[in-house]
Amino acid sequence: MQLHRTRRSGGRRRGLSLVEVAVSLAIISLVATASAGSLRTGLRSLTGAEASALATVALRQFREYTLNFSIEEMDALDGMTTPPLMGDGEPLPGAETLQLGVSVTPVSDSDPNEVVAVGESKTRYVKVLVTSAGRKIQEAGWLATRRVVAEASP
Repeated sequence: MQLHRTRRSGGRRRGLSLVEVAVSLAIISLVATASAGSLRTGLRSLTGAEASALATVALRQFREYTLNFSIEEMDALDGMTTPPLMGDGEPLPGAETLQLGVSVTPVSDSDPNEVVAVGESKTRYVKVLVTSAGRKIQEAGWLATRRVVAEASP
């Protein structure tokens, strides 16, 4: 009696089957999607930090710009929207996407929490809202008062 060994058709397998390739592609797609999401979040955070830092500079410069304004000039800013300005009134470089919304509220000279009519005090609460593409970036407020300049005596 003779035994014959049967051989599988095709012999030893080489390469990958279609199922293995499909599973590998699915795994790679999942990893790539997760990585892209993390990268997008990281870039968004970086962009947000840069916008916040630029907004802080814009607020400081605007405060410096209005430092010597009279109360009447401060009142004229109420409701105004402006691009960021440097202390000398020139546009702030690199801040083209930002807008400053200004609100000026007359408050009591003795109690800044009490809102009064325009002619009743020489103290104003100035609030500036920094936005970019309609999105709030930062907000700041400060008190502005009438400046009394002492005259030099002869």
